[in-house]
Amino acid sequence: MALEVSLKETKAIKISLASVMAALSVALSFIQIPFPIAPFLKYDLAGIPLIITVLLIGPKYALLADTILMIALLRGGDPIGAVMKWTAEASTFIPMYYTYRLLGGRFSNVKVLYASSATMGVVARVGLMVIANYIIDPWWFLIAHWVGTYAKAVSLTIYLLPIVALFNLTIAVIYVAVAYPVYLTIARRFRWLTDAHGE
Repeated sequence: MALEVSLKETKAIKISLASVMAALSVALSFIQIPFPIAPFLKYDLAGIPLIITVLLIGPKYALLADTILMIALLRGGDPIGAVMKWTAEASTFIPMYYTYRLLGGRFSNVKVLYASSATMGVVARVGLMVIANYIIDPWWFLIAHWVGTYAKAVSLTIYLLPIVALFNLTIAVIYVAVAYPVYLTIARRFRWLTDAHGE
């Protein structure tokens, strides 16, 4: 009975933490800095709480927080942008989490472990977002009436893909660099959270 109560309390705390991280992610999404090469792409810090969440309490809670962020962004009237944001963040923290877990027993050095998993997250984000933009962007350009034909929309998309890749590379590097000291501090103080990902 005591164990059951303990597990329920732990889940409640994790849901609460995920909710707080989601709120922080939403707040940070409003702080935007244009990408110098392509000002229509915006830097924000929304992904940092999601990375911290996934490493502390696991992917289902990070996906919950990411979904709350997406719903908040939907209020801006850009459903495609909101879904792409959800995809970009999930494609960063999910591979990062599973790499971290996979390599956890092989590397005793936390910095090496984090750097390895962060690299996987960055690479995954860049690759998956290039694919996602290649599929989605031509239709977006047609809907927005930026171009008149699908062939022109594809050409414009291909032209922009290197810029999209560079943007996702730089923002992912910023995310993992800023998230590391915060995650390390929280993990050391609340070690019991990181020891129970399966709950």
